[in-house]
Amino acid sequence: MQVGHGKQAGAGMGLANSQFLTLDIVVGLANIGLLIILIYMYLQSYREFKSKFTFGLLAFALLLLLQNVLFTGFLLYYQSFRGPGMGLPIFFLNIIEFFAFLILIWVTRV
Repeated sequence: MQVGHGKQAGAGMGLANSQFLTLDIVVGLANIGLLIILIYMYLQSYREFKSKFTFGLLAFALLLLLQNVLFTGFLLYYQSFRGPGMGLPIFFLNIIEFFAFLILIWVTRV
């Protein structure tokens, strides 16, 4: 289907929706890796300090891990979850989340 200026529907920044969905899966897997690092760091802190705040961070990170595993799994295994034009918005959300996790790791390490 053609939309104004000869661009394909659902395409953005020169990449097809399916290419963005592949990037979304890669970034989703990276987010899962960063969350595992955060969980490890928070678990170490909780074992040392036993504070409610650290437990809260640990619980929050575990829930985010569950969300990322489910979401990335849906992208991988459910074709109906891959709607037209979803690739770019999901990509931006995943990238923002990726940098947010990097910041959390950096702040936690300092």
